[in-house]
Amino acid sequence: DTRFNFDQLYNKIPYLRDVNKRFSDSQGRNSQLKKMPKKFTRTYRLKSDTTLTVKHNMNVKNLKVTAQTASGKPFPLKFKVKDNNNIEILTKADTSINLTITEIDKEHNGFWYDFAQYTTRALMMVRSANVRFRNVRSLSLPQFVPNVGDIFGQNTHYDVMAPGLDFAFGFTGEDYIKKAQDRGWLLNDQTQTSPALYARTQEMNAEVVLEPIKGLKITLKGNRTDNRTNQIQFMYDDPMTIYSGHYTKTHIALATALRGISSDNGYQSAAFDKFLENIPVVASRIQNQYNGRNYPNAGFLANSAYSGKAYDPENGAVNQAGSDVLIPAFMAAYSGKDAKKVTLNPFPGLQDVLPNWTVTYDGLGKIAAIKRRFKSFTLSHSYQCTYQVGSFTSYSDWVTIGKGLGFTEDALTGKPVPSSPYNISSVSLTERFAPLIGVNATLTNDLNFNLQYNDSRQLTLNSSAGQLVEGMQRQFVIGIGYKIANFNSVLKIKKKQQGVNNDLTLNLDFSYANDYNIIRKIDVNSAQATSGARTLGVNFTANYVVSKRITLGAYFDHQVNTPLVSSSAYPTTNSNYGLSVNMSLAK
Repeated sequence: DTRFNFDQLYNKIPYLRDVNKRFSDSQGRNSQLKKMPKKFTRTYRLKSDTTLTVKHNMNVKNLKVTAQTASGKPFPLKFKVKDNNNIEILTKADTSINLTITEIDKEHNGFWYDFAQYTTRALMMVRSANVRFRNVRSLSLPQFVPNVGDIFGQNTHYDVMAPGLDFAFGFTGEDYIKKAQDRGWLLNDQTQTSPALYARTQEMNAEVVLEPIKGLKITLKGNRTDNRTNQIQFMYDDPMTIYSGHYTKTHIALATALRGISSDNGYQSAAFDKFLENIPVVASRIQNQYNGRNYPNAGFLANSAYSGKAYDPENGAVNQAGSDVLIPAFMAAYSGKDAKKVTLNPFPGLQDVLPNWTVTYDGLGKIAAIKRRFKSFTLSHSYQCTYQVGSFTSYSDWVTIGKGLGFTEDALTGKPVPSSPYNISSVSLTERFAPLIGVNATLTNDLNFNLQYNDSRQLTLNSSAGQLVEGMQRQFVIGIGYKIANFNSVLKIKKKQQGVNNDLTLNLDFSYANDYNIIRKIDVNSAQATSGARTLGVNFTANYVVSKRITLGAYFDHQVNTPLVSSSAYPTTNSNYGLSVNMSLAK
């Protein structure tokens, strides 16, 4: 677990510390007050036959000199700085002028200085970072013959210590099983079928906070969790390994986000059409990995007519309806990637982890027109996207030819079919804009309101059923709240309770949501809506603090549901309202 606070690092460098102070709210305002430029203003009569010396006594040499006539028009002026307290007006004229002499701040003198300050602040946008990596491994090995010893669990009655210091301190992997067999530490009783279990969990979480400008905060988050469990049937002459586990990582699918569909064109989807186009492209890429390789002489292919011979697609080609093909084609289509370049690995590595983000901005509240009407005004946006392999197992008859490539036996023909070891029934892609855009503001009269538009979808690819389930929801929410401080005064109750604010809090929420679920058949390119509804909701609550222990409440909740598929549900309306009394007996 590693944490970096870049703000503290910047403050150790004097120039960067000064930039931080300038753009910080509190210190920046104080600095501005402390460095108010000196100013000298007076009216003088110029002469047409001689220059004029003006004594300003500001003890500075960097000056800006301007002049205006009595009528307020600008008057061009030439001058020369004589010393820190005097200047000489070189312009000769028979007129009166209003002379203004202003100090030029050396630290803020000109465009290039400000450009350097703003550029430096932008380069310092990374304010903090947090990276956490966790790697957990465990090995459960049955039929272990040596007894456990007293020191580090070691038994010394063998040629070497058993089970070994590497096992005691967790520096072993799956290869330890073979080492234990070679040393005669395992019973290898085939009547006991409990397998050895080797489990490994790798988890990475990263968070980076950016602040490009004051008030704009961007939080980037990425994570990846890869959980694997190998079940090794070590007791047989030809050991078999069954793989299982689950996997998840953060992802980005903006290329196909926020797309609408309609029943008018049969719920047509450009992304799904692209998915179907990608299938033969991905199948061809996988097929090329097997060309030029030989069938292995192991497993169900041992001593068969195929073993040792060159791979021939006529015996069994890549299954275009299998998860090996469908998953990369699906991810390429809905992520906006090229099917010729997308990874074929259903468990992408760390380099494929893409960040999600949360953005907030409260800088608009500093604009004078908004500041006059609002105490606070904050914009927000959030994006979350996750790719997940819920669970998977492996084929029990799979034989490998290396690098995740191998063959399984076709159940009907008995021929070898190219396949990875993983039998993945389904994967999902979940995306949420929560919110896509949100506004949270408080008026000067303490009335607060929030506005949110949320959009989410969940895509579940079920390769075993040959279908894609698409669920989407769009929601619009408006909330208004107001607190009447010391409501007792409104009720004209003069008696005051010590330590209690008899406030009345009012909240009104209005929401409108539209959600639906569609099943898309891959083999026939068809779409069918299975469920969905339009939901209109109104919720009102009022809470009045009577005393330290008693709070009176009133509520009203009204929901109207209109189904999109009339065959699956009926329109419904639900209303709930009532009064509540909350009493706290805690001391």
